Amino acid sequence: MAHVGKRFDRNWVLEDVNLKVLRGSIHAIVGHNGAGKSTLMKIALGAERPTAGEVRIGGRSLTYSRPAEARALGLGMVMQERSLIATMTGIDNIFLNAERQNALGGVDLRRQRTEIQDMLEQLGIRPSTLRLRVSDMSTIEQELIEIAKALRLGNRVLVLDEPTAPLGSDEIERLFAVLRAIAARGTGIVLITHHLSEVFAVSDEVTCLREGKVVLSCATKSVDMAALVSAMLGRRSLPEAHARRRAPARHGSGQVPTLTVRNLRVGTKLRDISVEAFAGEVLGIVGPAGSGRTTLLRALFGDLRASDGALRLFGRPYRPHSPADAIAHGVFLVPQDRAAHGLALLESVAENIILVALKRLIGTLGFLKRAEGRRQVRQMIDTLGIRVSSMHQPVQELSGGNQQKVVLAKALTAGSQVLLFDEPTFGVDIAAAREIMTRVRGLADAGATVLWVSSDLLETTSISDRIVILRDGIIRATFTSDDEHAFSEHYLSAAIHAEPDRARQ
Repeated sequence: MAHVGKRFDRNWVLEDVNLKVLRGSIHAIVGHNGAGKSTLMKIALGAERPTAGEVRIGGRSLTYSRPAEARALGLGMVMQERSLIATMTGIDNIFLNAERQNALGGVDLRRQRTEIQDMLEQLGIRPSTLRLRVSDMSTIEQELIEIAKALRLGNRVLVLDEPTAPLGSDEIERLFAVLRAIAARGTGIVLITHHLSEVFAVSDEVTCLREGKVVLSCATKSVDMAALVSAMLGRRSLPEAHARRRAPARHGSGQVPTLTVRNLRVGTKLRDISVEAFAGEVLGIVGPAGSGRTTLLRALFGDLRASDGALRLFGRPYRPHSPADAIAHGVFLVPQDRAAHGLALLESVAENIILVALKRLIGTLGFLKRAEGRRQVRQMIDTLGIRVSSMHQPVQELSGGNQQKVVLAKALTAGSQVLLFDEPTFGVDIAAAREIMTRVRGLADAGATVLWVSSDLLETTSISDRIVILRDGIIRATFTSDDEHAFSEHYLSAAIHAEPDRARQ
């Protein structure tokens, strides 16, 4: 990509961007939300025509004359959002709209399997996986099918947008091994990620975008984390920008816990879970993918029915029958997939925030108190620093970080005192992640009870007062912030993958 620029009306979102992806290399692209990464990749894919500059794939110029031109030249892309059809098998998804036919006009499965055999071996996809429906696959199997689909369409350049977001640490390692194998066979790989540790773990080169311009582009080995963060933010990074005074330990102090979980079982996902959470603290919950972290939050939010066990909220029995029931009791879940479960993307910021408070805003005559609703929305926008052009702006136009703040605004507008966060910084840049963490920490310090589920161990140790390790549906260990040795990313990572009898109870 040479001197690429893109302008919408009078606003330049990309200016003089140069990017070269070498054959057989892994090139990471980083930058905060709104830096221009998505627009740049849309131009590379042929979905957007640049205002200035040129794109060449395999030495041939992209003319933007037809939608599939970039793929024909050898570029495949795996989007952040899944493109697979859940009810179809793996091989049907890979050949979707390009099925190989036999003499009778039916789908020739043997020919299709033969055509992609080498690629399957390269990706480590078992033949049995191809016969599974996508809904029956593990997360990593779905990701590999996405990559196989992209590689079949174009194998010169492979672009992956946040591919590790839904994966656990073991699955990420497997994915990185696959990416190295693909690169070793000559494919150039572009890795778009918000996780800077991944840049140093797998990439050969890195390019940083800020406000539509390249501010850093070099071999990964020639830059360190501090310089990369500084390039992203446009200023020197403050060490531990979200550092704060930890709340005093309350467990065992005689204080009544806000939330008590005793011997909770949820189907085969959770077994005999017992834990307490107190006002003024952030309780971190970590564990490998499939450990039951999300299941626990959904059970507390009334989205899943417990098969056994007891819950107490503010000292009283608590058994939510639905999310609406949980919200009425002051419990709110900020879900991992905010687009599917947390927001009405086509509606405005105001409508999303007010939705949870409609009953309180209905006057005696049955009319909506619109002025009071607008006042509450403005207060949330100011309190959380939501960056919008107006409260009437559609949520889908906001960055990931600001969308997440809208979900948080809904929780606060509902008057929630127990906040459940499931991967709250998923898909947001480092600056937005730090801001969200600072806001959440402030809510805890003001008396809220926070449960924080995250795959980012450094993030979790930075914000939490206590951390529990959940694995195979059982709490294996609990650590407190005054144990500095245990309260570290490396120690927790080892503890998460330790044998059960070695985990500290």
